[in-house]
Amino acid sequence: MSITLRNMLPTVLDIPGAGLIFAPAEEKTVERLTPALSNAIQRGALEVTAQTQTGQIVVAQDGDADFPLPLPWPGPDRMQVVLNGLVLAFGSDYVVDPAANVLHWLDEEIVLKAGDRIALIGGGA
Repeated sequence: MSITLRNMLPTVLDIPGAGLIFAPAEEKTVERLTPALSNAIQRGALEVTAQTQTGQIVVAQDGDADFPLPLPWPGPDRMQVVLNGLVLAFGSDYVVDPAANVLHWLDEEIVLKAGDRIALIGGGA
């Protein structure tokens, strides 16, 4: 799965251990997310602009909290979870039961509504 990322910083961004250096506003395509890339997305330094395959969940009913994942869970360091464009934090906003491959919503301050979209970005070993 290819993922295209854009540097959102006004400076050069060097991704440790990945051998990736992004000029300001530069886009690069990678085959998978590494922990360092995932961290850069979480802190807002990188933005996902495209992906060849997207796992997506649409909330069916207001208040739903458990969602079967449409693809195998590789772990929070390999996949980002996004709600309506907002990157979520593993352990605070949601957790995943990897044995059941089910995402469980935790954030009591954000009540999920019917039609909300949860996108899964990344994946792979």
